[in-house]
Amino acid sequence: MRILNAEYLKTVVKPERRECREIPEISFIGRSNVGKSSLINRLVMRKIARTSSTPGATKAINLYKIRYEFKDLRKWVIFSDFPGFGYSKVAKSTYSAWESMIDTYITENVSIQKLVWVFDIRRDPDTLDKTVFEWIRYSRLPFCIILTKSDKEGRGFGLSKKEVLRKEFQTNDIFVFSAKDGYGKEEILSHLFTSLLNHET
Repeated sequence: MRILNAEYLKTVVKPERRECREIPEISFIGRSNVGKSSLINRLVMRKIARTSSTPGATKAINLYKIRYEFKDLRKWVIFSDFPGFGYSKVAKSTYSAWESMIDTYITENVSIQKLVWVFDIRRDPDTLDKTVFEWIRYSRLPFCIILTKSDKEGRGFGLSKKEVLRKEFQTNDIFVFSAKDGYGKEEILSHLFTSLLNHET
């Protein structure tokens, strides 16, 4: 399993501007400043996604074109990095526009084959998270949860948090990750690439 190439493709707000429609897509969603861009950079081992310590820095959907080798096959995939939700210091009209953009892009984009819900391991699910979960279920797209910033907690804490979220969000596809040391990277990539291959069969 190797990442052969990874590069920024473009920034879009509508699915029809995506291009490369024959390439499957994996979309990364989550709260503001949860580490979506850092996760993408660590997965592809290149700094292709913009990171910021300021919540709300991503205001549109950034697309990255990834070439990978998995089980003797060489394939392409698009990673899409979405604006974070739950950031309170933006105008309500701006946040509503982001929300509408994300919903439209996902529901009208047949290329998306999986949602990656990026979740800060230090947080407990709240009402907003439960609303997001209902929206994910409504989309009917397969999803997984990646618990970021695990280096700030012990490994045992990660296992207990996985169990909490497994019960709350009814999935076993939960992975503990650290952008700092790459913990969990190989397991996550294997899961994502296996999902893509299974979708083709």
